[in-house]
This record gives sequence, structure tokens and C-alpha cells, in this order.
Amino acid sequence: MKALKRLFPLFIAVLLLSACSKKQYVHVADIDTDYIRVNKYSAKEDKTVKDMISPYKAQLDAEMNVVLGVVAEDMNKAKPNSNLGNWFADLLQNIANIEYEGYVDFAVQNYGGLRVPTVAKGDLTVGDIYEVMPFDNNLVVLRLSGEKTLMLLNRIADYGGWPISSNLSMAIEDDKAIDIMIKGEPFDIKKSYRIAMPDYTANGGDRCAFLKGEKQENNDKLIRDLIIEYFQNNPPTEAIVAPTGKRIF
Repeated sequence: MKALKRLFPLFIAVLLLSACSKKQYVHVADIDTDYIRVNKYSAKEDKTVKDMISPYKAQLDAEMNVVLGVVAEDMNKAKPNSNLGNWFADLLQNIANIEYEGYVDFAVQNYGGLRVPTVAKGDLTVGDIYEVMPFDNNLVVLRLSGEKTLMLLNRIADYGGWPISSNLSMAIEDDKAIDIMIKGEPFDIKKSYRIAMPDYTANGGDRCAFLKGEKQENNDKLIRDLIIEYFQNNPPTEAIVAPTGKRIF
């Protein structure tokens, strides 16, 4: 019996080694790879595909090439101020005043939400608006306490500047917003402010989690559709001149 006890550990070890020796491994034996480089020079036009999409392309081009106005000079995106940012934020402010009851105190657009660096001088088309604002963002209005408003402005300052509308000005010092003026009056942390912005920001995007849960006025209209509609209802009689003044110092 004692001999069996002494042999038992040896028996277990033999079993384990046997099991390991039967373990199967799968290896990749070979891979066949073909590289196909496609560019506008080497790619050949497929007449069948072209004929199939041609009617749709013609319809899309007709819609996208509709002229909304004429831009007097190139509008460029930059921080902390730019004529493109000023123009766009003012549009949001004006449209919010039309779409929602009562006037907003100011409007903001997160910097990354403007998806082109430049809107070129010349015809401003529906396609240009789609390029500037390709995302399905709605324009919403929030009434924020003074504390939350300051948090938003500090986020803008920490980023180095976002597009802000003409009703707002501020300076940046140590990544904080200072010398804040709203509608010509000094910022009052005891007051609440009605602010227009993309729902992306209002829902906490671009490090604005502190806005999540705030009640929104939302008419479910996309920003780009609102801008197109605005120009269609208010066709410019003169060339569009984007504001160039400093709003963030």
C-alpha cells in the first residue's frame, strides 16, 4: 500500500506529460497577398456603374450647387478668433432667435464642429454648408446658471477659443475666462443665461459633461438645414462680409 502511495505522484506526472504531448497547435502555413493600388490615374471608368449613378449624381449636383449667396472674401478657421468662426456663431445666434421663443444671450460652436478650414470667396452653395457642418447636429438652447455658464466659458478658454457670437466677449488668462461681457454687460454669476449651441455639446461632447442633464429646447432641426433655410428665406442682397473683430482676447 505504501508503495502504491509513493508511485501515485509519479503516475499523475506521467498522465500530465502525456496530455501535454498530445496538445495540438495551429500554425499559419502560408499567406497569399495581392496589392492593388488604385488612384485617379490608374482607375478606369466603369461605364455600367457610371450610367447607373448618373441620374442620381445629376440630381445631387443640382441640389448641392444651389447658390445661397456670395462670399466677399475667404472665410478661414482659426483660434481664438476667425472670420469663419464669427460668421458661423452669429448665424447660430440669429437662427436661435428665430426658431425659439425669446432671444438667446449668445451662441457657441465647438471648434472641431466646423469641418473645413476655409470657405472660399465666391458663390456660397448648399454643398458648402454641408461641408462646413456634415454632422447631424441639432441647434438647441439651454438656460444655464451662472456657475454652469462659467464652466462652459472656462472650457472654451481651456481649448484656446471656440467660435462665439457677437453678444459675448472675454479674455483668456491661465486657461480661464476673465473679463466676460454678455450683451454689453459684465458677467454675473448670480444670473442665468440662455445659450444656443449644437446638441453634441449640450449632450456632453467635447469635454462638456457638466452640461449633460440640463434641460434643452430642441425643435429637432439640423443646424445645416436651418442655415440653408435661413438664407433661402433671407437671400443676401449684397456680398457676405464675415465679421473680423476680436471676441476672445
